[in-house]
Amino acid sequence: MADSEGRHAVPVSVSFFHRPVWEVAQDLLGKILLTRFEEGEAAVRLTEVEAYAGVQDRACHAYGGRCTRRTAPMFAEGGTLYLYLCYGLHVLLNLVTGPAGDPCAVLLRAGEPLWGIDLMQKRRKGAPRTRLTVGPGALTQALGIPLAWSGEHLIGHPHLFLLDDGYRPSAIAQGPRIGVAYAGPDALHPWRYWIAGSAFVSQGRTIDWEKLCNFAQRP
Repeated sequence: MADSEGRHAVPVSVSFFHRPVWEVAQDLLGKILLTRFEEGEAAVRLTEVEAYAGVQDRACHAYGGRCTRRTAPMFAEGGTLYLYLCYGLHVLLNLVTGPAGDPCAVLLRAGEPLWGIDLMQKRRKGAPRTRLTVGPGALTQALGIPLAWSGEHLIGHPHLFLLDDGYRPSAIAQGPRIGVAYAGPDALHPWRYWIAGSAFVSQGRTIDWEKLCNFAQRP
């Protein structure tokens, strides 16, 4: 590990994901998401996520049991990576939860940079630390996560790691998910979770950026 904060961190097990999506979403807050390539490591502490509750959730890509070549990873077992393009440009990362066949997933929206900041800024073309990994597209770009990983499993992945160093948020806030007005009454569910008081969560500019995206493409 490149930072003392991660030296005693351990990878989560596959059982972490075999729970209801809302539980997994909240427990992801505070976990370390790390990528490791030949060029170096980069890591964030997850600060903001959204839960998407499968076939009954109108905001979910798998609503009504819709399974396509693109959404097929959502129907795999918990811990599978589901990535897709927003506005044909920004790669968004989701972690599938629950048993195979129950297409629920958690969208990773933001994180607090821990180490590998120079590398992340290079990928993000010099973005300031406060916005470096805030917003789901910014997060994947900073960490170097490609669309091609969709369908792969997190556990045992050669480049992507989810670590638990024992940190637990003192308080978790929740509210409606961003940009899902098309989902009717399901848009009102308070299934967006973030670390209360964190400076590294979606606000103002990030919400404006979301309006550019094709929200019919969100999970």
